[in-house]
Amino acid sequence: MSDGGHYFDVCGYKVTSERMHERTSRVQAIVEVKVRNRCVRRSATGVGPVHALDEALRSCLEDDFPELACVKLSDYRVGVVDADAGTGAQVRVQVEATDGVSTWDAGCISENIVDASFEALCSIVVMGIIRARSNRKQPRYAREHAQPAERAAAVVG
Repeated sequence: MSDGGHYFDVCGYKVTSERMHERTSRVQAIVEVKVRNRCVRRSATGVGPVHALDEALRSCLEDDFPELACVKLSDYRVGVVDADAGTGAQVRVQVEATDGVSTWDAGCISENIVDASFEALCSIVVMGIIRARSNRKQPRYAREHAQPAERAAAVVG
């Protein structure tokens, strides 16, 4: 399963999407992660499977990683890797996020669009934690007076 670096481990997830006669969809995700030797399991609803997974994952991590509150999804793209396989083709999911100062992206390739999306979301979350924590290590004056390009470079480096 997905690896959250040394910050968290994903134990599993489940997504249920149903559409009834009224033509409105209901999507629920359940995510379970292990953080600091304890299991956290949360559920969330969303407008689609990726939104529900994102909400459930953040709910699992918000107590231990409050810095994720400022990390927002800014773009989500899907492309088919091998169209000859039709609906069984591998897809490439690319997710972009921002913390209001800089942006970064992550991606994953899989035959399962939900798996690829969740793996990319986990990578975005880990990068958001790393960026926020490396930014805190910089002197406050340097962070506040850096130009936008310097801020982004400082966060990466």
